[in-house]
Amino acid sequence: MNPPLDMSDGICAYLQGGMGNQLFIVAAAWEQADRLGCPLYIDGSRFLAADPIEFAKETPRHFDLGTLALPGTVVAENSPWFKNSPRRPRVIRRPARASHRLAVYRQPSFGFDPAVNDVTVGTTLLGYFQSPKYFPTVADRVNQMIWDAPVTDVDQMELDRIREHPRLTVHMRRGDYLDAATRAHHGVASAEYFTRALQLCDRLVPGTEALVFSDSPDVAAEELGSRPGVTFFDGLETMGTLTTLKAMALGHGFIMSNSSFSWWAAWMMSRLSDGPVIGPRPWEASGESANDLLLAHWMTLDARA
Repeated sequence: MNPPLDMSDGICAYLQGGMGNQLFIVAAAWEQADRLGCPLYIDGSRFLAADPIEFAKETPRHFDLGTLALPGTVVAENSPWFKNSPRRPRVIRRPARASHRLAVYRQPSFGFDPAVNDVTVGTTLLGYFQSPKYFPTVADRVNQMIWDAPVTDVDQMELDRIREHPRLTVHMRRGDYLDAATRAHHGVASAEYFTRALQLCDRLVPGTEALVFSDSPDVAAEELGSRPGVTFFDGLETMGTLTTLKAMALGHGFIMSNSSFSWWAAWMMSRLSDGPVIGPRPWEASGESANDLLLAHWMTLDARA
C-alpha cells in the first residue's frame, strides 16, 4: 500500500453518498480551495473500505465521478482517511495515516452554514453540502465540467434525439427509496404528487409531453398509469449515469423527486431553459423543507399522498 498522501497544503472533499451527493461535496470543496488558492484533494477512500468504527449508514455506493475532468487530485488508498474516517475524534485517529495534521469541518445541519467560509488550508470537508450557496463562484465551472464529460457514440445519439424533441422531464426516484429504512429517512414523493405536478404543468405549458426517467420503470408506469402524453424512457440500463443526468437536463420543464441526482439535473436544466421546475415538499421524511437547496423560482407541491 502506498504511504498516506500529505494533504495539509489543500482542501479535501471527503466523498460519500451517490453521484448527486458526490457532486455537491466536490463543488463545496472546490469553492473553498478556489477561495484559498490551494490544491483540492478529492477523496474516494470511503468507497474502497469502511472505517471499522464508522457508524454512518447509507446505501452502498461507488466513486461515480471518474469520467469528469475533476479540478483536483483524486486520492483513494493513499488517503490519510482510508479506514480512518474523519468522523473519528483526533485522539483516536490512526497515527500511521498522518491525519493528525488535518482539521475537519463537519457540516452541522442540512442547510447552508456560512462558517464554511472560515475554513483554512489543511481542512477536510465532511458533510453533504446540499445547497448551491456552498459553491456560488465555481457554479459555472461545475456546470461546464458535467456537460464536458465524455459520452459514448450511442449515448450521444440518444442525447441528440432528446434534444431534437424536448419534453417535460419527470424523475421518479424509486429503487432504494422503496427500502423501509431508506424510506423512513428520505420519504418517497408519492404518485399523487407526480399527478398533481403534471396537471400543474399542463396549465403552465399546455400540450406538454412528458418523458419519465425512473430507476424502477415498472413501478413508475404502474403509478402513473396510461396518462396521455407520458413516455417512459427505456435507455437507463445501457446509458451511463452522467449521460442520464444530461438527458434529464435537456427537458423544457422538470418535475423532481427528493433526490440529489434529481436536483442536479433540474439545476442544469434551469441554466438552459426558463421552463417550470416543481419539487416535492417536504424534502425529507423528517419534514426538512430544503429551503437552502431549492432555487428561489422553483415551485413546490406536497409530496405526500
